[in-house]
This record gives sequence, structure tokens and C-alpha cells, in this order.
Amino acid sequence: MGRPSTRDKLLDTAEGLFAEHGLEGVSLRAINAEAGLSPAALHYHFGSQQALVEALLERRMPALMGRRRELLDAIDDERRPVSPRDVLVALIRPLAEFLAEGGHEALRYLRLVHRLQSDGDLDPAFVIARYPGGVDRLLPLLERALPEVPREVLELRLGLAIHTMLRSLAHDTDPTGRDLAAHVGALLDFLTGAFEAPITGDSA
Repeated sequence: MGRPSTRDKLLDTAEGLFAEHGLEGVSLRAINAEAGLSPAALHYHFGSQQALVEALLERRMPALMGRRRELLDAIDDERRPVSPRDVLVALIRPLAEFLAEGGHEALRYLRLVHRLQSDGDLDPAFVIARYPGGVDRLLPLLERALPEVPREVLELRLGLAIHTMLRSLAHDTDPTGRDLAAHVGALLDFLTGAFEAPITGDSA
């Protein structure tokens, strides 16, 4: 395997730094320095922090969303019922497969996505517009699976599920270990139970 290009070196470095410190905690100068490149390198290749972040997402997101669309297509059949677990499998499995195949590079990417989401720097509207069919179909399928649950409750539970999924996969797994499948199974059990839980209205 050849040496990474300057562009890839910048992306790898930025991915790790942003995942650890967030966008606000990392300057473009710091990325250039960490990568061992001139102060102008990042500006030459990307121009701005926003363009850099979009390039980071674009490296992995199309394949992940494409795999999710395949799984959603498989369950989006009006002739048979769909369960909350079916939808959650389509949500989680692409990331689990990515971790199993990509190892620590995949883990670094998931930590970046989790950090962006946690800090409010990952705009859901941008993701849906750029990668249609991978996220926007989740809520309608959950409505089919749980017609008795109000839409606003499903929206809240889906947001909590995505946050929990990203946090758990990005920080509580070893992609090279044998426990990844067991971890994903436990995560699916936990989130399925959360979606199927009764609505009590009790805030205590």
C-alpha cells in the first residue's frame, strides 16, 4: 500500500482531532501542524472548516447510507408487517458491519459523527438532503410498526435511539474484539424495548 496523499493525511488528522476535541476545539492551523504539513496545506485542499467537515462525512457516509437503504428496502413491503426491531436493525447494522470491516479507522469515523451530533454540529436536514433514503424513511416505518404511538413520541425516541447507538458503538466497543456481535445484539434488545415501552407520561 502506498503512502497516503496529502489530502488523505489531512482528512485522517482532522477526523481524529475533531472526534476528540470537537469543531470549536481545533483550529485549521492545529490540523496542519499535527499532520506535519505547511500552514497553507489545508486551505489549499479544502478552503474552509465547513468544506473539510463535508469532505470527512463524504468519505464514508455514501456507503453507509447505501447499505441502510438496502436494508430498508428489504423491510419496506406493504404486504407484510414491519416491527420496531426490523427498523432498528436497518439503522444499526450498517455501522456494525462498518466497524467489523474497518477496525480502528471506522471507530475514529464513528467517534467523529458522534461528536458532531452531540455538539449540535451535524445538521439532520443536511444529512437527509445529501443522502436521501437512509434516515428519512425511519420514522414512517416506525409509524407503521407502532401505529398506537404518537408521532411526536416516536420522533423523540428515534432521536434518543440514534444518540444512544452512536455513543455506544463509538465508545463502548472494540472493533477487533469478539464481543462486537454480542454488543450489537444487546443494543438492539435495549432500543427495541425502549420503542415498545408504554407511554406513562410520568416524568418522575
